Amino acid sequence: MGKRYFCDYCDRSFQDNLHNRKKHLNGVQHLRAKRVWYDLFRDAATILQEEQTKKPCRKFLQTGQCDFGSNCRFSHMTEQDLEKLSAQVQGESCGEGR
Repeated sequence: MGKRYFCDYCDRSFQDNLHNRKKHLNGVQHLRAKRVWYDLFRDAATILQEEQTKKPCRKFLQTGQCDFGSNCRFSHMTEQDLEKLSAQVQGESCGEGR
């Protein structure tokens, strides 16, 4: 059967050779899964800064869903979500001085 390569980001394995590994690591599915994984570890201040610069996603505001999901270039946060995130950032910055 040969060696198998297991990708932790995508939770899948495949036959390990240069062609297959290169194809997988440059694939859209892998890049999305990797981005989602690293996004879990971003701090609230960074998320708030990015979300404030984005325009609201019209489709998400109208239907509550977006075909692009976390890959959408528009913001899926409501005003209330942004206020909560801002309060969290302020709370974290006040806690640092202690």
